[in-house]
Amino acid sequence: MCCNRPSPTVSSAKRLAPVAGRAEARAATAVQPPASPRAALALATPVFEYVGATALTVVSPLTHKVYRFEKPGARAEVDRRDRSWIAFVPSLVPAE
Repeated sequence: MCCNRPSPTVSSAKRLAPVAGRAEARAATAVQPPASPRAALALATPVFEYVGATALTVVSPLTHKVYRFEKPGARAEVDRRDRSWIAFVPSLVPAE
């Protein structure tokens, strides 16, 4: 009851109708394998390559993980949550 208004009443038929469909809804939203190779790449762990001149250490502000690139050409797997942030770091490029 809010603002002195009575709460709307819901019939028992309306209340039970969604419950019957929940199992079907869960089955429909079950995890499906990726439909395309591009979708499969989105699930893969991103790898970045260092193309600078010396060593580089990057600390993610999101996950607080430390990524160390010892020399030019060094590669490191990056947490998926850091992918978009680390893509903006100069001298780091996505590895193929």
